[in-house]
Amino acid sequence: MADDEGFGSNGAPTPITVDVGGHALCARIVGEGPTVVLESGGSGQGVGTWGRDLERRLAERATVVTYDRAGVGRSGGTQAATVTEAADGLHRLVHALGLELPAVFLGWSYGGLVTQVHAARHPEDVSGLVFVDPTAAGAPPGSDPVRRLSFGAVSRLLRLRAAFGGRNAQELRELATTLAGMPQAMEETARVRREVGLPPVPVRVVTAGRRPRMPRAHLEHLTADHRALAEQSPQGRVAVAERAGHQIPYEQPEAILRALDEVLEATRT
Repeated sequence: MADDEGFGSNGAPTPITVDVGGHALCARIVGEGPTVVLESGGSGQGVGTWGRDLERRLAERATVVTYDRAGVGRSGGTQAATVTEAADGLHRLVHALGLELPAVFLGWSYGGLVTQVHAARHPEDVSGLVFVDPTAAGAPPGSDPVRRLSFGAVSRLLRLRAAFGGRNAQELRELATTLAGMPQAMEETARVRREVGLPPVPVRVVTAGRRPRMPRAHLEHLTADHRALAEQSPQGRVAVAERAGHQIPYEQPEAILRALDEVLEATRT
């Protein structure tokens, strides 16, 4: 373990690489205690994207794992074509790392979809779940052709921006790939939830309290999905981060810490 519980003597991340069969994934493990695995947002770069303050405070209560998905950031392999492929990659990672399982999995944004599918497919890995403003499963309001055109247009715009280079060009390309497959990922997750469901473990859904520019129909759809996600478990509950938008790890990290503490406490009883 590096200095400062895995952050390195100079304060920079101290990643490791682990072979998951055919390629290696970049991961970082900090802290001590029960295992908590963080599944990141759309680009899939999880190492260093949750905010130093939140990661340090998480590491005070748990062994915290962050990682870059296959084909993303410093990880090898090919970027997952489906959310199920990403979920199975998460399963291979936690076993390749030799972590203490079952663990609490914490999924933010698109990572909430990956975490749901992983929990449904590999319930033996999971002792609890925390979702941080997760992407809604299923079809949002509007027609399917318009929805797919919209995600496709945003994906192409991101690729165009990446073509001009810059420090975040790689992340833009990775996010573009995720967004291009977003309609399929949302439908895939809804189908898994409907046909398999989540394991009966403690669940917290931390939802953003501030969405000033979201159309009402989309807000109602997202709110209903977050409620339905919590209701997948007899020990599920929605918690509102009143002062935060989508960037809850940076804007109101204490809401995540409180949700995690509740889930960890429930797993001990």
